Amino acid sequence: MRHVIVCRFSVPRLEPDTARCHLDPAWLERRLELFRLHFAPSVGRLGVETILLCSSASAGLVADAVADLEWVSIEPQDRWHGGWQGGADQIVTRLDSDDALHEDWFKALDAAPPGYEAYCTRRFLRLDVESNRLYAYKRRKPSPLAAFPGGRNPYAIDHARLPRHLQLHYLPDAYLLQVVHGGNLSNRHPSWRRYFSQVGREQLAPFGLSS
Repeated sequence: MRHVIVCRFSVPRLEPDTARCHLDPAWLERRLELFRLHFAPSVGRLGVETILLCSSASAGLVADAVADLEWVSIEPQDRWHGGWQGGADQIVTRLDSDDALHEDWFKALDAAPPGYEAYCTRRFLRLDVESNRLYAYKRRKPSPLAAFPGGRNPYAIDHARLPRHLQLHYLPDAYLLQVVHGGNLSNRHPSWRRYFSQVGREQLAPFGLSS
């Protein structure tokens, strides 16, 4: 397939206090719940293969939990930055497993100018589950959503550092829906470098979620 999505689902983290979360059944259960709630209905309709990167210790459990999803496969990975790569003819999109993707993302990639090492956006929507509010964001750094031609490892470089290492092309629209929930990094208040405004929940429809 020309396009493939890769998620860092349950690999050992760099921070000592969260490094072993992938071994915690309760943590895994919550990740799977969020995956089913937002990611699966959004991505499952797009006809694109999705790979979940999981530690060797958690891969079997996750594989059993998503066995009904024919478009999902599991790849063991025991390092945060990993080494997974696609084929030379593939475009690899990195997407967090608790977020959702706009239905036009792959069309935008196919229409983008060639010759760049990565394609990303600085705009995204953010859904606050607790307040039930939806916000439109723009920022100076790339959002976590990014695509890499030539099967490049999507997690070799942290997304905020991509401009330092790769030649980027920024797509103008918001193709990522970032979901804020208890315990994830998105709960942090936005810095002054981000600008946001509340928008109507009808904008969830292109992401495959109901308003």
